[in-house]
Amino acid sequence: MTGLIHSNLPIFDGKDFDDWCVKMEAILRFQEVDEVVKKGLQEPLKDDSEAVSKAAFAKEVWDILQERYGNTGKVKKIRLQSLQRQYELLGIGENETVMEYMGRIQALVNDMRACGKVVKDRKIIRKILRMLTPQYDHIVITIEECKDLEMLKFEELQNSLVVHEQQLLERKNAEKAASQATNQALQARSKQSFKNRGRGTRRLHGKGGHNGGRNSNLSDQNNAENVDELKEGSNRGGGNSRGRGRKGSDKRNIQCYTCNKYGHNSAECWYNESTKKNKNDDAANLA
Repeated sequence: MTGLIHSNLPIFDGKDFDDWCVKMEAILRFQEVDEVVKKGLQEPLKDDSEAVSKAAFAKEVWDILQERYGNTGKVKKIRLQSLQRQYELLGIGENETVMEYMGRIQALVNDMRACGKVVKDRKIIRKILRMLTPQYDHIVITIEECKDLEMLKFEELQNSLVVHEQQLLERKNAEKAASQATNQALQARSKQSFKNRGRGTRRLHGKGGHNGGRNSNLSDQNNAENVDELKEGSNRGGGNSRGRGRKGSDKRNIQCYTCNKYGHNSAECWYNESTKKNKNDDAANLA
């Protein structure tokens, strides 16, 4: 019978999990290994081996283990107190998933129940809802308002929280991808702007350097001509400030204070020469 069951075990292909789970539980329960599969096989402790190693009869072994782990054992009571304290302080980790957190709670509850402690599902559910991080506040409020916590099963709560956790993860990944795309676009735009600015600067410097050379040559040539003109004016005028070079300065906008006419200054005014001549003539006549 056992060989027949093993040869016809249903294979899970990712579909109809509930139906497959019912069939597997029936098979495992028939073989009396369902508790081993669900809870795991706990290896004997080293202390237990040493404690029962000196026992000569099976009854002695039984009495030793009953004293340690039986309902009346002192060690069991101490263990139950330790489990209860761990249960009350157990909170979800910063990077821990809902499945991992609820799995740790379920393991502690099973240990407490094994010690004779009665733990109801509604107490476990209220603790889980109370210990979740603020990012689950929305789903917690929805569950408390829309669900009857007295009738809510542990598995139903687990499924609701896992779905909400998956939605949060997808939203965070989308926001992260959008942020990375924005940063890449800004970096590309900044690099392109820097390149364009560098090109404009090089062009400006090239034109400025070419014109600067031409202007410098013209400036040197003009300065040489001005020096020659000053020397020539100085030789002609004998050092007089009225000495003019080959290119006299433009005096069209200069007004004479003697005759009030434009084009010369008072030192060059003909009126001064005429007045001086008239005075000399009058003096000669008087003599």
